[in-house]
Parts: sequence; C-alpha cells; structure tokens
Amino acid sequence: MKFMMIVMNTMNVEKGKNLMVIGPPLVGKDLFVKEILKNEVKKGSGGIYVTTKDTAEEIIKEFEGIDIKIIDCVSKIAIPDVSDDTNIKRVSSPIDLTGISVGISRFLEEYIKSGKDSVVIVFDSLSNLLMYSNLQAVFRFLHVLTTRIRVCGAKAFYIVEEGMHDDRTVITLKQIFDGVIEVKEEDNKKYYRIITPKEKTDWIEFLLGVS
Repeated sequence: MKFMMIVMNTMNVEKGKNLMVIGPPLVGKDLFVKEILKNEVKKGSGGIYVTTKDTAEEIIKEFEGIDIKIIDCVSKIAIPDVSDDTNIKRVSSPIDLTGISVGISRFLEEYIKSGKDSVVIVFDSLSNLLMYSNLQAVFRFLHVLTTRIRVCGAKAFYIVEEGMHDDRTVITLKQIFDGVIEVKEEDNKKYYRIITPKEKTDWIEFLLGVS
C-alpha cells in the first residue's frame, strides 16, 4: 500500500531553517514531512532521513527509488553487526547522539562536495529520542545540529508527538527552532499551519490518500 499526499497550498521554507512539526499521534506528521522531502529531492535537493522508529530498508521502500541518505537508529538494536553502505549510516541506538551527529555531518559534507546547493533533513522523531535521553542532552545535541544546518543553508524538519511531553519540554525545544508547523485533524480533514516569529499562516488543508 502506497501513500500519497496532496498539499492544498505550496509550502516555501527558506534555506537555513529548522522547523518543529508537532501534532497528535496518527494525524500523518511523518507522511507529511516525507512528502516534503520527496518533492524537494525531485527538484534537485539532497535528502537526509533520520529514523528512530523504522529500519533503513523500510524507509527506502517508502521513498520508491528516490535517492536519499538515511541515519538508521534501529537496525543495530536487533542485529548488532549489520553494516553500513554508501547511503545508510547505522548507529547503535537512538541514545547515540554523537553517532547521529557524525552521520548527518558526513552526509551534509558529501552533498556539499557534490555541488548540491540545497539539502533537506527529516528527523523522525524527537519524541523517540527523548524516550532514551534526557532533555538537557537532547537540547545540547539540537543546539549544535541546528547551528550546523543554518550555517550550511540546509532545511530541517523535526517531528514531535503532541501530548507525549510536558509543557516545559515543548517550550524548551521550541526555543531552538526557527518556527513550528502544527498539524491537526478536524471533522475528518487534516490541516497544517506555520508559525514563525515573522508570520502565522491560516490553517491549510492537506489530503492523505492511498494509491
């Protein structure tokens, strides 16, 4: 079963921006950001997907041959000696923040050296990361990562599960980012809006279908 998404308006995110994507469970946040990544890669951007829930092989199937780099935080938990390849960096677990950071930096450098002038990163998800590490460690990790992304002019989207964290945690995380994409479902319809210090869009409907 393949999922497709139709966003009812064009989303334009500037280079160098880090955005939190937050909404309730099962609202389609992961499919939302995957479609953003697919569209950007099809336009010529480099793509990096950090998965703390699924294996690299599962992510590859969802991207249907679209060329992306993957940081896999899952496979080595079950199969410690599983190997990397050109497009996959496997770290020991979601608690290996150093390994994740090194993998992202490596792939960013490869894209930059290859002449890519745009790279999009998806982090799925920060909520899973916080299950393994404390808030202070994640905050320090994100401070370094978001700075790196701003400097090299990439774009990054970080998924957070609404209702899974206390208000203090969410407020602390929001301080790191350049804005928030809120996702919700209402009357069996799905919507998103973007909130940054400069703007707050109206709610925009998007569709998740099956092809």
